[in-house]
Amino acid sequence: MAEKAAPLQDERLLPDERTDYDRDYDRIVFSSEFRCLHDKTQVFPLSSSDYTRTRLTHSIEASCVGRSLGQLAGRHLSREQGVEVEPSHLGTIVAAACLAHDIGNPPFGHSGEAAIQHWVEEQLVPPGTERPSAFGKVAEWKDLQSFEGNAQGLRILTRLQSRERWGGLRYTAATLGAMSKYPRPSVLPDGRVPVKGRVSEKKFGYFQDDQVLAVEAYRALGLKEREPGVFSRHPLAFLVEAADDICYAVIDLEDSAKLGLIPMETACKLLEQVLPPPPSSKPQRPPPAHLETRMAQARARAIGLLIPACVKVFLAHAEEMERGEWETPLVSADKDVREQLDEIKRITRRLGYESERVLQIESAGFKTLGGLLDMFALAVVTDSPNREERKLRQLLPMESFQRPEFAEADQKKPPERDAAIERLTKYQRLLCVTDYISGMTDGFAVELFQRLSGIKLPT
Repeated sequence: MAEKAAPLQDERLLPDERTDYDRDYDRIVFSSEFRCLHDKTQVFPLSSSDYTRTRLTHSIEASCVGRSLGQLAGRHLSREQGVEVEPSHLGTIVAAACLAHDIGNPPFGHSGEAAIQHWVEEQLVPPGTERPSAFGKVAEWKDLQSFEGNAQGLRILTRLQSRERWGGLRYTAATLGAMSKYPRPSVLPDGRVPVKGRVSEKKFGYFQDDQVLAVEAYRALGLKEREPGVFSRHPLAFLVEAADDICYAVIDLEDSAKLGLIPMETACKLLEQVLPPPPSSKPQRPPPAHLETRMAQARARAIGLLIPACVKVFLAHAEEMERGEWETPLVSADKDVREQLDEIKRITRRLGYESERVLQIESAGFKTLGGLLDMFALAVVTDSPNREERKLRQLLPMESFQRPEFAEADQKKPPERDAAIERLTKYQRLLCVTDYISGMTDGFAVELFQRLSGIKLPT
């Protein structure tokens, strides 16, 4: 009996049919930073309810909305305006950028950002003052004094993943552009202040340490460079922003109602008033008597109506976006939509975001991050660490200090920890600490702070 020939390698394996944008999406999903979002605050920190959204579920929901926005916009651009674009590609780019839009947020959300900013303001000074500074230029100090989760997100994708090579996992420029709502540095040229009403300058989008790669990506995309290093938004960034705006307005209201902070019927009525019902010859059905069913239907309807409303604005102003002349969020361009969503956000803020439990935990989180920075930042900035500071250095992952310019030398001879730290500038060392702390989950940050403070010992 003749032996059966072994199949050839190319007969055993099917070719990878994914686009580069599909690979971007998949890499984000499989990243450890994305998984950590499961225990990071969306609105309600350390919630005891299994129902409440986290940053992870918010990002997944925003990604679903973003895919619909991108595909719908792509179909209209292709069929009605003759633009050579593949709708599914636009959908995937926007969906991937939505997945990553919060990946750089520290523990406890915006309260965590404020904690880092406050600590830097209190403990560190810019160069040019009478006190010694850890920074070589004011923009480096400003990066941390105005610490921004959007800039940290770009840093994660382009530097902290696959740290040994330039560009990290080397995502497509399109995905990086779509997730960059604020494509500018922390300090604008000539020290000018951001232009009022220019949404792309509201915050900053990259650290000085990541400027070379960010600028390279934005120039490759052909974004308008208003001043050196200051760019207009990628048009798809407006769709990413719209997906986030839709989800946090609608979903945060639903979470607040589910937790009993806002009356369920009030929340239902607010969502039902977002946009008028589409014209129909059929008589309108009365809302379901069961309030949770009514809420689910109202949420789905509101999102379903907001998506085409935002795409309509996007299509009407796409050419202005290409020229870098459009500076208005899509949900704000329609007066009726803006007013209704503003009312939803106002009520959610007053009854949900500012509820007693949320404020208490945010305050505790503020002290937690400040305490961790007291320990780790001071331990790495000094060139003569004491015994306690050496212990803290040992707790920082060695990979925190890995950089592509040292990769070849490190492969031949791995450095000692102190040598790896001290070959970096003090600004870079501080970024290593904010990389570490901002990457923590809410629960881990609290646990680590309690252990290092002696409040709770390791088991």
